[in-house]
Amino acid sequence: MRLLFTAATAEELHYAEIAYERISPMDAALLDVEFAVTGIGVAATCYNLTKILNSALLSGGEPYDLVVNIGIAGSYSQEFPIGSVAHITVEQFGDMGIETRGGFQTLFDYAMLDANTLPFVDGLLKVRDPYPVTGPLEGVRDAIGITFQTLTGILEQNLRRLECFSPQIESMEGAAFFYVCLMEKVPFTELRAVSNEVGERDKSRWNIRAAFSALENTCTQLLTKASEAAGGAR
Repeated sequence: MRLLFTAATAEELHYAEIAYERISPMDAALLDVEFAVTGIGVAATCYNLTKILNSALLSGGEPYDLVVNIGIAGSYSQEFPIGSVAHITVEQFGDMGIETRGGFQTLFDYAMLDANTLPFVDGLLKVRDPYPVTGPLEGVRDAIGITFQTLTGILEQNLRRLECFSPQIESMEGAAFFYVCLMEKVPFTELRAVSNEVGERDKSRWNIRAAFSALENTCTQLLTKASEAAGGAR
């Protein structure tokens, strides 16, 4: 079974690599796992992930059975406290639109783009298969994600974003990851460990260590389940 783990930074990706080292040699032997840093933000993610997927296709190798995006993120919701891990099932571009005197409008609100233009569904990017390969992961809840290129510590702006989009988890790459995987028709999963509350710029109130620990444990669980699925498919 061929898996690809991606992350915006090498530091985030490192915890998937540690997880791979933690699984048993018997489980590891059933998996072909690759790791790739795709960069921070939408542009880098779109370019690098598309290049990786197309290179894999052109090389004549087996297609990826699962592409996984991991990283830390901010939470809008008490349902996702610091140290928890979210499985993102819906993504959206939070700053792709127009600022008007009446507030922010998406391209769909402004009728510049049809809300069901591929791969969007009602203006959202949605997973086709919520749990490809592994099935549900223990202790991981589904969440609505949103992607911004500009993060803010301004309370009023965060409240407007919450009212406009009803997100639970915020990142700088998630929607780009969804967009590429949906367009390229590859099975995918986005996992985000919460390191902070959205809008909290005082890093002394973040807990990146707890987020990374939770991310590592979740990646270990995913890899173990993937190896079980690979063994069962033999």
